[in-house]
Amino acid sequence: MELARHVWRSSTYVYKSGLHPVIRHSSSKASNIALSCLPKYQDTSGSSGVASTEAKPSDELILNALGATDELSCYIGLAREFACDSSVEHPYVDKLKRVQMILFDLNHAISRSRDQRSNLFEDRHTRDLEEWITEYANHLPPPEDYIIPGGGKASASLHVARAICRRAERTVEKLVHDGTLDGEAKNYLNRLSDFLLTVSRIAAKCDQRTENIYIPRAEIPEDK
Repeated sequence: MELARHVWRSSTYVYKSGLHPVIRHSSSKASNIALSCLPKYQDTSGSSGVASTEAKPSDELILNALGATDELSCYIGLAREFACDSSVEHPYVDKLKRVQMILFDLNHAISRSRDQRSNLFEDRHTRDLEEWITEYANHLPPPEDYIIPGGGKASASLHVARAICRRAERTVEKLVHDGTLDGEAKNYLNRLSDFLLTVSRIAAKCDQRTENIYIPRAEIPEDK
């Protein structure tokens, strides 16, 4: 998988080509693996260049999609940290990290979408999500109507990530619609929001928190 380093500062997006060392620790030593970074992108004086050496007018659709998917990855990271801080093991933590890696690939595909139609986003990532959803759903009772976000810090933060994922899907859908991005990117985000909902329920179960279910006001007893 191609990894990327996405830096967001103010109104400037910077993608630098080069090598970034990543250290993986083994039993006795660490090895350095050189990874290529995203192409350079800068927005200065009203002009932008997305994965290109030439400046071109800034593309709001691409910027919105990059921002939404970056925000999504950040919040998934926060949810992962909440899960790691729990007194009990949350079984989905490694999968959240995997999702963050894939979102970097998605950002790379989005940044290149104006120069060339991207077919780099593989459908196997979506199939993985579907398998994970099935795996965790087998350990949960069927959802009752609408779940009110909450259920502990890990669960609540996963609900926020789910909402951000829906927004990211809408921004990516526009790029898919105009033919500049492969449709599998939208499919992935669509299933990712379902996965985040599922693991938010797993998080509440791990932390022994009760899921709050929305009850229409007409069904609430008067003495309540």
